[in-house]
Amino acid sequence: MSYLRLIKNKMQNLAETMASVMNVEVAIADSNLTRIIGTGDFCSKLDENCAEDSLYAKVVETGQPIINLTRDEYCSTCSNKENCYEFSNMSYPIKLEDEVIGVISFASFNAEQANNMRFRRNEYFNMLKETAAIVEREIFNIKIANKLINDVAEVNEIINCLNTCIIILNSNNEIIHINSKALDTLNLNISSQKIINRNIFEIISNIKLADTGNKDLVDIWKINGKEVRVKYSINKLRLRDNRFSLMISFEYMQDIINIAKTYENREKIQFKNIIGKSRAILEAINKSKIAASTDSTVLIQGASGTGKELFARSIHNEGLRKDGPFVAINCGSIPETLIESELFGYERGAFTGASNTGKKGKIELAHNGTLFLDEVGELPLYAQTKLLRVLQERTIDRIGGTKPVYVNIRVIAATNKDLKKLVDEGKFRLDLFYRLNVIPIKLPDLKDREDDVLLCADHILDKLCYRMNVEKKELSEEVKLAFKQYHWPGNIRELENVLEYGVCFSKDKYIKLEDLPEYFLEEFIKTGSNIKVLPTNRESSLEDLKLEFEKKIIEQMLDKYGNTVEGKRKVAEKLNIGLTTLYRKINDYYK
Repeated sequence: MSYLRLIKNKMQNLAETMASVMNVEVAIADSNLTRIIGTGDFCSKLDENCAEDSLYAKVVETGQPIINLTRDEYCSTCSNKENCYEFSNMSYPIKLEDEVIGVISFASFNAEQANNMRFRRNEYFNMLKETAAIVEREIFNIKIANKLINDVAEVNEIINCLNTCIIILNSNNEIIHINSKALDTLNLNISSQKIINRNIFEIISNIKLADTGNKDLVDIWKINGKEVRVKYSINKLRLRDNRFSLMISFEYMQDIINIAKTYENREKIQFKNIIGKSRAILEAINKSKIAASTDSTVLIQGASGTGKELFARSIHNEGLRKDGPFVAINCGSIPETLIESELFGYERGAFTGASNTGKKGKIELAHNGTLFLDEVGELPLYAQTKLLRVLQERTIDRIGGTKPVYVNIRVIAATNKDLKKLVDEGKFRLDLFYRLNVIPIKLPDLKDREDDVLLCADHILDKLCYRMNVEKKELSEEVKLAFKQYHWPGNIRELENVLEYGVCFSKDKYIKLEDLPEYFLEEFIKTGSNIKVLPTNRESSLEDLKLEFEKKIIEQMLDKYGNTVEGKRKVAEKLNIGLTTLYRKINDYYK
């Protein structure tokens, strides 16, 4: 059975820690070669199967570690070689009682990581070996404490794939199966506690064990001495020896409410909502996930439109304070005369026009949650001084107040400015910069995210077409080419605006160049000196520039598919125009 799935969350945290410390990417696959844990580039490949002739397969087959620092010796016969971007790799078997139950791997995806692995080979290998030993010890503890039975492995595999809490009891009301979701929800540690064969009433003291007839019921259970409202169902199962058993499926009502809120408002955004597979964005996500597991102050840096608030909300919603408030403040949008009252609040009668009941400031409203300071570089110096005290002492002074108010907050700040430069210019306090810059996270510009622009465009188009109640649109090949080469100074926000314009003005299923806003092509021309398909005559009219741009695209595609009838037919198909239209355009270009 896949013991690794029982400790999947714990091993994922271990993998992320090792990836951060060693500057490598980490993956763990089970004996079926299914990748179940991964960081960085591996994040998008979880639950995929590795090739049966891969390096992982060799480790499972031989039970011996493999160090592959050149891609030559072990990769030459791998069927996935052309789709693999690893520079180097070292893999170690995970064993239980001399049986290989999985593989753990350190991999490099750039030259810097590969060089580190080569020059510090022994150090990396010893750390890999020790990490494998940590995994083996965890699994050994599970087996000793719970005496898991191998001949029911299929049941454990199935229920571990379900996103609801599952417990299966025998006829004596003892637990014979429990999935990882239930272990997490009930806060049970299968590594150190005896769970299997334990009576259910020792864990849930007042559960009513009766078949609910395929209906979901709501009740209050007593778990770990606390009363918890749950939605549950109980179904009778027939075991192989003709005895009956019960399967309990349940969810905490609070979890259901939280999930519902994910679809209702922006406050439940998580990392899975962030679109992109480029190395740059995956590195930012991986680092943010590590930050989410701590309570440290985070400084998110990135240009306008790169998704700073999206990352801040994801860190909050997957962090220790996810059940607390998330209070966002745009420091650049508050008039300077109101900053103090907005941030720190005031007592009744503190100044002329003040509310008779007083008012809590944004910082106080974030108590037991997260305070998000967007565009923190816009704060005036006097407000920076007061904010510094909040970070140091976790207290605030309301305007007109006589005693400090304690606040328990986690601070995430964001900026599109160079705070170090502002410090040098005397516009930002150095001590505040260091207080904020505990965990710095840099978000990449859209132009630096490889082909993510097309992934993001497709996702945005889905939402726009649904919202605007129109048939799903697609990008023509010429627009895809333009999108990939454009520099996107406004990042995702600009992409959304350009696509919304295109959806409005396109006349059929495809969005073409002429459907996009004029400024887009003008900007494209201004910054396009390094782009092959762009015209060089920038004094031409916009219409002439469009025609020349179109001509360059057709020339480029004819070079690719050939100047034959079949090649032209392929070009017309790719550009979503008729073959006759293509011939007419070619004739017009070369009059």
